[in-house]
Amino acid sequence: MGNKAKKILSLVAAATMATAVLSMTACNGGYYKNDLLDDFVSSPKTLATSNGGFAVEKDGYIYFINGEEDYTAKNKFGKVVKGSLMRISAADLEAENYENTVTVVPSLFAAQDMNAGIFIYGDYVYYATPTKDKNMKGDVENSWIDFKRSRLDGKTSKDYYFRLESNSTVYRFVEEDGVVYCLYQEGNNLISYNTKTEKHTTLVEGGTYYFDTTDATSPIVYYTMPVVYRADSAQSTTASYNQLYAVNAAATAKENSKEASYTVYEGETAIKTYDFDEDYLEASGVDLKDYTEYPYVNLGRLLLDGIGDDASEYTQFNNAAEVNDPRPTYYYTYTISHSANDGVYFKRKASGGYDTTDKLYYVAYEQATDTAWKTIAGNDSVAKVSRETANANATALYEINNGEHSYLYVSGSKIIRATVNADGVADLVTVVSNASSPKLWKTDGDYLYYYATGTNGYSINRIYYKGSADDYNPLIKAYETITLDYVDVNNAWYAPEMFGNTLLYSNAQSYGNGATAYNYIYAAKVGTDAEIEARNKKYNAVVGTDEDDKGYIAEYDENADLGKAMRYFFRTGAKGESSLFEAVRNEYTKYQKEQYDVFVALFEDGAEGQLSLESEFIRQVGAMKDSDAEAIAESWKSYLRQPDPVEETEEKGLSKAAIIIIVAAVVLVVAAGVLVPVIILHKKKVARRKEAEATVNAYKRKRVDTTDDKTIDVYADDESAEEATEEAVEETVEEATEEAVEEVVEETVEETAEVAEETTEAPVEEKTEE
Repeated sequence: MGNKAKKILSLVAAATMATAVLSMTACNGGYYKNDLLDDFVSSPKTLATSNGGFAVEKDGYIYFINGEEDYTAKNKFGKVVKGSLMRISAADLEAENYENTVTVVPSLFAAQDMNAGIFIYGDYVYYATPTKDKNMKGDVENSWIDFKRSRLDGKTSKDYYFRLESNSTVYRFVEEDGVVYCLYQEGNNLISYNTKTEKHTTLVEGGTYYFDTTDATSPIVYYTMPVVYRADSAQSTTASYNQLYAVNAAATAKENSKEASYTVYEGETAIKTYDFDEDYLEASGVDLKDYTEYPYVNLGRLLLDGIGDDASEYTQFNNAAEVNDPRPTYYYTYTISHSANDGVYFKRKASGGYDTTDKLYYVAYEQATDTAWKTIAGNDSVAKVSRETANANATALYEINNGEHSYLYVSGSKIIRATVNADGVADLVTVVSNASSPKLWKTDGDYLYYYATGTNGYSINRIYYKGSADDYNPLIKAYETITLDYVDVNNAWYAPEMFGNTLLYSNAQSYGNGATAYNYIYAAKVGTDAEIEARNKKYNAVVGTDEDDKGYIAEYDENADLGKAMRYFFRTGAKGESSLFEAVRNEYTKYQKEQYDVFVALFEDGAEGQLSLESEFIRQVGAMKDSDAEAIAESWKSYLRQPDPVEETEEKGLSKAAIIIIVAAVVLVVAAGVLVPVIILHKKKVARRKEAEATVNAYKRKRVDTTDDKTIDVYADDESAEEATEEAVEETVEEATEEAVEEVVEETVEETAEVAEETTEAPVEEKTEE
């Protein structure tokens, strides 16, 4: 491709990036060529469970994001492994056939909203993926994000619905009346994208928005709005009270341009019309055909109105049907805490010093949208959840049972359950009295699940939380926390998921010498308290660090190299040619090798006191990319003792350096012992040669004719014989010297190493006996 063509493509890419939101229809890129799942069966009517997060169940399969991958990773469709969408059947998950996974969408699922994730509606999975296009500099704009869908057999269009500038955009894919919408926040605006009409609708401008924390598929979003007097004039002012609203993702607006107004619709039903001064809007340059340019944009339903008698005037933002209704003598200002349980939790303060303390209230969406609901009088009908909000905050877990509100909250190292009466007075029960930096996760049935400080991330803990105060008394302990000792959760990613008896989570464990946790998806069984305790007992029999009941590996803490080798085997189960330990076995002492072999034998079936490998407690679900597998292998390799002539500890007896010095001295002595007789032999040979030369010369004088015929070589045989003799003697001496030195050095090294090996790290009592 020529430079001119490349430049044109760069300019096109730059133009693409310059627009924050682009329509899918502008792409028309066809479909990726990838292997489709041949067992796909269309089921548009069945519902998915656990939508949102990293794992969703649909039609007997669990679809999951294959580990935490950075959004800056290469997002080449078909080549992505980590961070791709994979699938496992619910039956295989239950049966622990974790290797039976397949890739569904080999693209990068790495959006940064950890409360969103993947959503399945009908035959499609909806998601967000880092943008792959490049800017004018040729850099991939992976901080941008594309919103799209794929069919559940993996069929994926190259097109996307739309693109946004920030990978950390807050979003939800929701369904309303059979249509899937993407709700997203852009700046202070809440926008809804209709995947059927491919149209963006601005729902609200200028708010702070609260999505449901207990149901990621809820199409309802809550927010507060100010009331503006004379909004369509240059003398606008803001009232001292505000209003509480909820908007549906399916809401739309229709401009009435001749009247400078717009009407809000939910489906075909008109719910509100806003009118403005046409002359003022036109003078201000407002496009009357675009309601988003109007001075007030709000397509939501009014739930609660804070207007009081001291409010100076009614506005079109108040409910006209309530103009003549009684109003309180004070006005309210609302502050949303969070949205959960199909409603909204909020604080309100009354003016005039009537009630300025924070209290927590709740109103259900269904209740507040009933035709009989009064937005002003409704202030007296909302539920009183708590008389204080220091603990009754957004981090607490809230429940409603038969109209009775309760919540669980963290106070220091304690977890407390508060059950409130109609007046908001709470009955408190301390469920957990001492946990390490606890953080609430969820309730499931009669159990509370919570996180606590783990090795690298979070530990998973649970307790029966519906008992009386006496049940948690330290002297009685009818219910106690139980921890899954074998689980370490990545606390920077999506929350774990439970499917039947199996916990799926991002594993925070590191490997070998490395501090890196590769954060792939792992599975662990949960079950009853008794089943968890049984697994904990088996797990800690190997790695437990309790001073009173140490695990097998912990017993060798003082012998670091041996302990590491044991931990390597426990974590990997590698034997024979696949074992990194076997490759460096000779670097370990005789004692260490013997103890290692004893340890490995304890994992064999039928062994007395049989131990269990880590794979019996947790195992990876999904595929691992080659570069991670290689990095992990290198980390384990560096974890084990490697050949290094200068690295040994004092406790191993003579160091290798000392052995080398001793051997060198021995070599010198041996060499001296061999060379002395060689020198003597050489002197004798020189003397004999001189004596022979004298004899030969005398003989020559007798035999040589005075004619001095130089063609006769009378000494040839004698000289050849002598040279051959000398060479043979020299070669024999040199070979004997080299062999002697090598033999002595080799024997000395072997004997010295053997002595060091036999005397190093054996138990104290064995050393004494020796």
